[in-house]
Amino acid sequence: MVHGWDPRSTLEAVIPVGSTRRHDRDPRRWRYRIQRYYQQVENRLNQRLREAISDRADLHNQEIHLHQIEVGSRVWLYLDRVKDGYAKKLAHLWHGPFRIVEKVGEHAVKLEIAGSGYHIFPMVHVNKLKLVKEYPDRPLMRLNVERQDRLDFDEDLLPGDSWIQDRDLMKYKIREKTRYGRIYREFLVHWRGYDDPTWVDEADLNCGALLHEFLRDRTNHNRFGVMQSHEES
Repeated sequence: MVHGWDPRSTLEAVIPVGSTRRHDRDPRRWRYRIQRYYQQVENRLNQRLREAISDRADLHNQEIHLHQIEVGSRVWLYLDRVKDGYAKKLAHLWHGPFRIVEKVGEHAVKLEIAGSGYHIFPMVHVNKLKLVKEYPDRPLMRLNVERQDRLDFDEDLLPGDSWIQDRDLMKYKIREKTRYGRIYREFLVHWRGYDDPTWVDEADLNCGALLHEFLRDRTNHNRFGVMQSHEES
């Protein structure tokens, strides 16, 4: 209240009170002009915003080197979303590999996500990808060594992973138990021909290939569990 009167806004001050049929021609014209100017400024601002977004994208794409990612290529995908409770610098951030099924323009591709277990959007920018390095088979070279120069190795002295094991000799369940203050590690082994599994110390196992495959699969499973999907973000 100002001296017993209600305060009036700027528009109310310029618009006459009472009958406005004859006295509000100029204020109404002024008000329409202000609204038209506001609409023009808003349209111009939106246009400049779209141009700025397009220029920023073009500038970013110019700095990207030419890539060799084509349809059918196998790539790694960089995902920096990590679940709460995990250290990002220690987490596995490159996931996959995925296969390229379609190129969307020059700087985006579509990944084959079906059946991979990842709940992500298949369209990604190429700066989030890197090619899987395909190494050709190593060349074979036969060494012609004289009989007197050959060495006779005792198989009992060689480690268990020095030769290819028969994978049908034993089967194990994907389970691990640590005892004695994390000093000894034991694995639950399902022996072929026996019903009950037994715990075997890691040092007593002679299946280097199977153990390596099991530890690798478990590591990949743990890395996959650290990633945060779109449904959880």
